[in-house]
This record gives sequence, C-alpha cells and structure tokens, in this order.
Amino acid sequence: MNVARSSQKLLPLTVAVLVTPVSHAGGLMLWEIGTPTLGTAGAGWAATPEDAATAFTNPAGTAWRDHTEVRVAAQALYGDVGFTDDGLSNISGNDGGNPIRWFPTAGAFAAGKITENIGWGMAMAGNFGLGLDYHDDWKGRRFVQNVDLVGMSLLPSLSWQVNDCLSLGIGVNAMTTYFSFQSAPRAGLIDNDAYLRYKDLDTGFGGNVGIIYRPVSGTTIGLSYTSEVDLEFKDRLKLRDFGPLFDRVVGQLDQTRTTIDMTVPQTITASLQQELQPGTTLYANLAWQDWSEFAGVGLALDNPNQTSVFVNRGYRDTGHFALGLRQEFKRGFLQDWYLSTGIAYDSGMSDEVSMTADTVTNKTWQFGLGAGTELCPGLQLDFAYNLGWLGDVDIDQTGRPPFSPRLEGTYKDTALHFFGGSIQFGF
Repeated sequence: MNVARSSQKLLPLTVAVLVTPVSHAGGLMLWEIGTPTLGTAGAGWAATPEDAATAFTNPAGTAWRDHTEVRVAAQALYGDVGFTDDGLSNISGNDGGNPIRWFPTAGAFAAGKITENIGWGMAMAGNFGLGLDYHDDWKGRRFVQNVDLVGMSLLPSLSWQVNDCLSLGIGVNAMTTYFSFQSAPRAGLIDNDAYLRYKDLDTGFGGNVGIIYRPVSGTTIGLSYTSEVDLEFKDRLKLRDFGPLFDRVVGQLDQTRTTIDMTVPQTITASLQQELQPGTTLYANLAWQDWSEFAGVGLALDNPNQTSVFVNRGYRDTGHFALGLRQEFKRGFLQDWYLSTGIAYDSGMSDEVSMTADTVTNKTWQFGLGAGTELCPGLQLDFAYNLGWLGDVDIDQTGRPPFSPRLEGTYKDTALHFFGGSIQFGF
C-alpha cells in the first residue's frame, strides 16, 4: 500500500484484529473442521485423498475415488484465556474475564469424479480468525473491548489424475470475512470512557493448488499451497463521548468513511501418510505460513486530506511440525473402530514487544485424540478432541501520548479445547 502522509493529527486509535491461522501457527486459532486429521493434531493434512475433506486440505485428492462422497462436520471450541495484571498497568478496572468461552462452527465437504481421470471438489468451512469479547470495564479497554475477524470460505476445485501414482489439483478460495472492532479510548482529561466502533463484511479471492503422489502402495505424499487473500473493509468510523478536548478532531473523524486493508497469509504444507503395517498408519506434516505479510495493516480515512497510515505490527513467519498415528482394530472390544492420536508444534508469530490485547498469540503445542467407525457400508462416523496449549503469554502494550495507557501482565495457562464430530457418506 502506498502511504500518503498527512500533517493532520489522528486520535490515538488502536485498529487491530485477532487473527491466527487456522491450522498452522501458534495463536488463538479457529481450526479447519471435520477433517480426518483432527485427531492427529493436523498431521497428514495434505495427504489424505481418501476423505471428502481433501476438497479443503488438498484439491489434488478429489480424483482418488470411485464415487461421490460427502462429509458434514460440526465443532465446538472452548477457550481458557484469562489476563492477570502484573502491577504495572495504569488503567483501573477488572481483568477482563474469559474473552472466548464457547464458539460453535460447522462445515461441509464433497468430492467426486467427472470422468475417469478428472475429479471435482467443493468445500465450505469457517477457516480463518476468531473473536475476543472482554468485559467492558476491563484494564485493557483503551486498546480493545471486543473484536471479531471470522472468515467463511467456499472452495470449488478440479483435479487431474495423471497416472496411477500422481494427481494435480487447483481450486478457488472465495472467502467472506466479518470484521468488528470496539474499544473505549480515554475521554479527554478525565478518566472516563469514550466509544470507538467499526465493522464491515468483505469478500476476497485466492487460489489453492496441490499435488498427491503415491510412489508405492501404502505411501502417500501431499503438497498443497494456499495463496494469500486480500481483504478491504469499509465502514463509517463511529466515535462519541470524547469530551470537549477532542470536539474538533472527533467532529472531523466521526462518521468518516474508513478503509482497512489486511491480508490473509499464504501457506505451504507438505504431508506424509505412511502405512507401517496393516491397520497402523503414520502421519506427518511440515508447514510454513506468511504471517509477516499479515503484520501490515493499512488504514485510510476518506476526508479532505485523504489521510492514510500503514501499521506494521512486527509479526514473523511461522513454522509447523506434526506427527500422528492411527490404529484400526479388527478384533476385540474395539473391533471395527479406529483410534488416532497426534502431537504438533507451531512457532509463534509475535513476542511480548509486538503482543496486543486483540491478538493474543504464542508458540503452541497441540495434542489430539480421535476415534471413528463405519456405522454401515458407506457411512462413516468420526469424532475427536484437540488441545491447543499456549501456556503463559506475556503482554506489555503501551498506547500513544498524551495519555499513554499501559496494559502489562500475563495470560496464564492459556489453552483452547476443540470438540468435533463428522459423518461421511457416499453415493
């Protein structure tokens, strides 16, 4: 974004978002749902063409089937997130409560064949962002009271099975995203709360490409790339109760049409599915995500001076590694069931210096457990639990002069709990 600098002084506004990836980065994540890798902590993400969710995880996998398959999934997320003041915050108030609590979501995936070598896929899932809703009178309200950034993607795709070992896929990602932000800046010289509100809905487009390679029976290698998606939110900035000190500048900015540009990061994922012995399968992942691109947020105010600013939040790219195991049982108490488990590590995209109360993020360990069975021929039931452990997340956020609000403390023992289930059927 080209930045036009202006001499006009802006209110010390914090315009920011809560975002983390979905599958491959340390932070408060909204996971892709209903996939066969949930119980394995995401391991095998791009190398499971036998599941209809491949329409989402790797478009090259849709050609590897004999008939059409559909998977319907639901998930509930519970966040255990709480701020503890370390004594240096200079704003009165409470600790904000648990800003996440329960968050439900759902998705649907379908895959089939057009011809012997051409496959098709369609996926619809919420796969980006999350939200925080603090108590209105908490100590960080100068920076944020509540924020939501939630994306829903529709992904049609086609694949080509080149031969018995190789397939290629390509898809479109149409992502509709809702962004809402509210904070309580200081009202003039008295320590009262003012009001800042912004919200909008936008649709951006990106692309997905993938490769599936099976060199020998029992070995599947997958590589997928998801491009960035550019979003542009437009709304009239709502300001009130700033007091007489800010009458002039609030009069200029209130109801001003404001544009916020942001970028959903690109991702590269390499995955392995390896049969160790009949009924025992190993899954593995390596991934990279371009969070340094998301670090830049552009803000433009449509006023006579056409003021524009560009904020670089100092994020860094992230890496992801995962290992998982699935065991099928042919006899005994668990006959005709499978159990899966997995562990993953995601590096963090920020540290204490760049941490903000609207983007609570950290390096993350993930632990997964899953189970499933075939209820009847062609009807598969799966369910899983995933723990995302962020641990202690330190924050020391300071606002602009003249008031210079400060929020200093720790989000202790931060964790996210994911409960998911899905049904797949073929016809």
